This record gives sequence, structure tokens and C-alpha cells, in this order.
Amino acid sequence: MSNNLLSKEQIRREILRIRNSLSENERVVNSNIISNKVSSTKEYKKSSSIGIYYPIGSEVNTIELIKYSLDTKKTISLPRIMDSNRILFFKIIENSFQDIKMTKGKYGILENSMSDFIIEKMDLLIIPGIAFDLQGNRIGFGKGYYDRFLSRKKANCIMALAFENQIIDKVPKTQEDIPVNVLITEKRIIYI
Repeated sequence: MSNNLLSKEQIRREILRIRNSLSENERVVNSNIISNKVSSTKEYKKSSSIGIYYPIGSEVNTIELIKYSLDTKKTISLPRIMDSNRILFFKIIENSFQDIKMTKGKYGILENSMSDFIIEKMDLLIIPGIAFDLQGNRIGFGKGYYDRFLSRKKANCIMALAFENQIIDKVPKTQEDIPVNVLITEKRIIYI
């Protein structure tokens, strides 16, 4: 997608429209391909603590990756928003996937409400986004939660998951925007 003159909001709307138009079958198949690519990377293999988003809407589905990671004894944490001070933090899953109690939090995002254990630093952080470019820049929903979290240097490696049709020529960026280190789609693994 060529977007030289488009604003972040225009790109956000267009890429969401495209992503939402994928069939359920396409999302499932491509999410599984992406999850397999993630688990094959050296960044994932050497990580013992992983922060990962819980999927909403048409995002790349991470549920199977979360289950696999728990089964392989990795410490997994899920994001939680503290809106009073606009902070994102990650709460550790203490037991099995079946024991997780998810509740709807801010913006309809499902959050792990069972744990009180917050992880301070993780080896790998896997994040969502709406649009990405090949320099690792991303457009999220525009609230800045992940950028504020990333600015605190709490992850050794930042990996983003996206469908191939979420990749654009250039993401407009500001000084506050933090790029990802690795971008994985159903077609490729892109190291930045």
C-alpha cells in the first residue's frame, strides 16, 4: 500500500478495513503459520519470559502460541491497562491456560484478572499492531500504551505479529514511536 500522503488515522482505518475483510478461515490458517514461525525463531527459543497480547477482533490469534508456550514451561504474561495513569503492565499467568480468567478491560481488551504477579522485565515481548513498515515502525490504536511501555526498556526483544496485508511502504512516525526488532507475517520473518 502506498501511503505517502496519508495520516496515521487514514492508514489505521484502511488497514483495519482490509484486515477485517479476511475470512475467519484465512485468519485461523495464517495465525497458525505465524505462530509456528514465532516458535522457530532464536529469539523465542532462548526466551524464558514472554509478554504476549491476547487477541481481539481480527488480530493475529495468539491463543495457540500462548498454550504452547505454557506447555513448554515459559513464563507468560498478558497485558493489563491501568487507565488512571495510562500505563500498560504485564501480569504473569500462574497456572495453565485453562485456569486463566479473562475479563473485559479498557477498550474491550481481554485481560488476565487471576494474577497479582507483575513482571518487571521480559526476554521477549510480542505485540499487535494495525500497520507496519519494513523499518519496524508501527501504527496501533493511537493511545500510546505500548510505546510508553517500550520506552521503559522492559523487554530485550520486541516482536510484532501481522498479516502480510498489514505491511505498508512507510509508517509516519513521531519521536515517541518505538520500532519493533522483528516482524513476523504468514509469508516472512523480517529482522529490523
